[in-house]
Amino acid sequence: MTTRPMLLAAALAMSALALLSPFVVDTTEYAIVTRFGRPIRTCTTPGLRFRVPLIDQVVRLDARVLLTEPPATEYLTLDKKNIVARSFLTWRVADPLRFLQTMVVRDTAEARLAAVSASELGAALGSAPFDTLVSPDPERMRLDGVVGDVEERVRTTAAREFGIELVALRLERLSFPQQNEASVYQRMRAERQRIAKQFRSEGEERALEIRADADLKRARILSEAERKASEIRGTAEAEAARIYADAVGTNPDFYRFVRTLEAYEKIIDKDTTLVLPADSPLMTSLVTGPPGIAAPVSANGAQAR
Repeated sequence: MTTRPMLLAAALAMSALALLSPFVVDTTEYAIVTRFGRPIRTCTTPGLRFRVPLIDQVVRLDARVLLTEPPATEYLTLDKKNIVARSFLTWRVADPLRFLQTMVVRDTAEARLAAVSASELGAALGSAPFDTLVSPDPERMRLDGVVGDVEERVRTTAAREFGIELVALRLERLSFPQQNEASVYQRMRAERQRIAKQFRSEGEERALEIRADADLKRARILSEAERKASEIRGTAEAEAARIYADAVGTNPDFYRFVRTLEAYEKIIDKDTTLVLPADSPLMTSLVTGPPGIAAPVSANGAQAR
């Protein structure tokens, strides 16, 4: 009778041990089997695994790419200017056993990575002048090279000492300490105003040169045009004088008569009343006609008077 309970108890114990023996390794994790605190096996691939119940323990580590954002830290550049750098790191566990022996948990790993990156970043920024870290001139910018050197040094240290693969280290923000921002912005504003003033001065100088050149060309063009106009007027006046001379030479009396009429036309209007004596030249011209032209003849052949 005592055999049956013992067998039943043994069967239950074996079933319990069988249930505690297998464990599953997920695709997002590593598993390290320890026996009495000493690691005996590392599982880096997913699947079903077995252990000795109650003796072996399973330590699980995250195998995914993790993000660490150290707090913003103030540094001093080579030319003694304070800057605040905020960075972030992405990393994964590359050597689970080494990581377990040195870091144990993620919080410790993040703290050590933040300390190493801050130290390396401070040394790199402290060896570079400020105007090579922040500059509008691409040829002077060295920030990418500085961050690249820091990333490589942190990657080497993390892999050698912590069993961590550093995927990337980047600067999220580079700024001035809050107490220095107002004076820095004021200097930047003054510098931009100086540059703008220089550009305006150069523009005004160039505008004056352009206007002076345009005025000179205008004066030359007007002078040349006036010269040509004077030549044309002189030629026209000479031609007109020649025509007048030819006309006067052909019939001087008629020319004198026409000029007289033109003079009368200018000094006599429609409201003018003239009383002329019979022997007035104007009366004679109106009655007898212009000199050199016969007076009108009546129907009976008598000459009008």
